[in-house]
Amino acid sequence: MEQVWEFFQNLFNTSGFPPRWHCGKWSDFHGWLYIISDLLIWSAYFAMPIIIVRYISKKQGLRFERIYFLFAAFILACGATHLLDAIIFWYPFYRVSALVRFATGIISWTTVYYLVKIMPTAFSLKSAEQLEEEVERRKKVEEQLRINNSLLTEAQSIARLGHWQWDATNKNVTWSETLQDIFEMQEQKDHTYQDYLALIHPEDIPYLREMISRAVETKVFPEFYHRLILKDGRVKTIHAKGQVITNKKGEIIIIGTAQDVTDLKKNEQELLAKTKALEASNVELEKFASIASHDLREPLRKIGAYSSMLEHDQKELLNEKGKLYLEKIQSASARMQQLIDDILDFSRLTTEQSEFKRTNLNEVIAAVLSDLEVPIVTTHAEIQTENLPTVEGNASQLGQLFFNLINNAVKFRKPGTAPLINISSIFIKGKDLPADPIKLSQYKFAVLGNPRYWENELFCQISVSDNGIGFDETYLDRIFMIFQRLHGKTDYEGTGIGLAVCKKVVDIHHGSITARSTPGAGATFIVLLPVSQKNFTVSSMQ
Repeated sequence: MEQVWEFFQNLFNTSGFPPRWHCGKWSDFHGWLYIISDLLIWSAYFAMPIIIVRYISKKQGLRFERIYFLFAAFILACGATHLLDAIIFWYPFYRVSALVRFATGIISWTTVYYLVKIMPTAFSLKSAEQLEEEVERRKKVEEQLRINNSLLTEAQSIARLGHWQWDATNKNVTWSETLQDIFEMQEQKDHTYQDYLALIHPEDIPYLREMISRAVETKVFPEFYHRLILKDGRVKTIHAKGQVITNKKGEIIIIGTAQDVTDLKKNEQELLAKTKALEASNVELEKFASIASHDLREPLRKIGAYSSMLEHDQKELLNEKGKLYLEKIQSASARMQQLIDDILDFSRLTTEQSEFKRTNLNEVIAAVLSDLEVPIVTTHAEIQTENLPTVEGNASQLGQLFFNLINNAVKFRKPGTAPLINISSIFIKGKDLPADPIKLSQYKFAVLGNPRYWENELFCQISVSDNGIGFDETYLDRIFMIFQRLHGKTDYEGTGIGLAVCKKVVDIHHGSITARSTPGAGATFIVLLPVSQKNFTVSSMQ
């Protein structure tokens, strides 16, 4: 420490050190070459920081500003060492020179440290060529955005869908061109909330005010319909959707869309009217089917009775050909009787007659297996049933559904192989279903503006698998049509109505049915049913 104290105490003391001219054998040329070189280096090092500082002061938004100052300090310190080297030729300030060199070293390593620190960021910066490419890409993106905006505007015009923005705090309203067209206010540039209310149907104003107030209060904009009365007296129906946003200042801004659904609502009413007419027609058809089936049963009953009497009383008088004819008459009569019964059962399956109650599917399956006891025992069929859930449905119709599925699994067995039938179930959330899984109900809800009605529902998927003959999935749509058969009636008995009944039952229950199969490798019929039926009626949506 004494040496350090002595060093700083004698910092500017030149005693003990001779000037550099007297150190060694310097010629005039050698010495002045050394001095002039150091002065040139010092002057250049002195000018560089001035230029750097001036550049920093003029350049706005400069990145890595600190490194510029460090470079300026580093260059200035290096220049100072050269200046002292020149001065030492006359004044031996070796102690000052040592201190300046030490400071230069500190500044140099500080600069190195900061360079290493910023290097990853600096390397990540784009080059001039890359920036030019980025500019070109952005120009292309902006052009594509302009095109997309144009297409969006055109699409909104076609869909009769306009958008708006309402600053509820400052009462400023902005409308799109399409919305102005819908409200037929093209000549008016500035719009207010009062302008909007002036066009609302008087009967809908209280409801509309309530919806807006609720949106501001709850920060949730409800979806709703309202009517407009235009200047010429025409009435339009508007479907409104929106979203409430609160900005950083606490101001409430509501953005949304308004769609002209006048034609859609008109078509909906026409569809409902036609639906009611169709329902009335179905009632008449059901009555007709009931009367027709009764009238058809009577001659069939007589054919059956007289053929039985003929077989009992005159069988000995008939030759082999006569006995064959009699057998065909009885067989055809029985098939006709079964066909009439199946058609009548099919015609009775209507939504209006369906009373939905909580139904335990285990009890439904148990009743079906009891009815099918004879064919099950005869074919040595094995039925494996998992614990099935309880759903809302019509127990009688669901019984028909599973009766036909299990009966088909027993009927279409492989020759010489006992049927093995497995019945299982899982729950599926509506949001996990593929788009449009339920065609009948999807159609009903689409006209009410809610095509994805099933997303918040819970569904039960029941699978009925067998080890039978299977079928080619090419015919998947065909097997659910009435009177459609994939096998001849001589190979497998039936009327071709069973799976049509299944399809109609799941439609009534707002579900779906499909199948997976490979010829010779069995089949799996998959039934999808909503657990609850309360949200699956047209009336509940109105």
